[in-house]
Amino acid sequence: MPRNRQQIPKAEREAVLVESAWELFADQGYKGTSLAEIGRAAGVAANAVRWYFPTKDDLFAAALDRRFLREREHVEADPAIGGDPRRQLVACLVGLEAYRGLHREAYDRMSESPALTDTYARMQEWLEGRLLAAVADRLPEGADVAPVADLAHVLFEGLLVSTRMLDRTTGELVDLLMEALVAAAAAR
Repeated sequence: MPRNRQQIPKAEREAVLVESAWELFADQGYKGTSLAEIGRAAGVAANAVRWYFPTKDDLFAAALDRRFLREREHVEADPAIGGDPRRQLVACLVGLEAYRGLHREAYDRMSESPALTDTYARMQEWLEGRLLAAVADRLPEGADVAPVADLAHVLFEGLLVSTRMLDRTTGELVDLLMEALVAAAAAR
């Protein structure tokens, strides 16, 4: 006999909402998706969606966060990558390329949404951490990594939200960034 809604734990219902939201956002975009549609797709009353996620931005942030976490876990567990921070960074960015339009919409809404700002801060922290780990052994002793992190932040924002077709692969761009950062640190 199937469980009734009261028997389904809150975390499980939230997960279904986030998954349904991700599918609709990925297919229709942020602006083209309503909370009512997400509720219907998840089998939850439209008004109940707001009980779990007070705003559409909160649900959008949760969906982006879940997608990033899945991509991150995938690249961290990939034996072919073997824990190599540069390869993890490139694989994660490549895995997220298909969702640039959603990242652009999220980026545009960050000034109005603390949830989206927090989600992007966590993404940036991991991306920058992988970059710094990839160049750590190439930086001179006592190198100031603050400019490295600032430049990385700008590059990652561009890679995540730009809709422009790139002339170089993501790997080539990451390598170019790494070379520039090591050269700048060595010059100081």
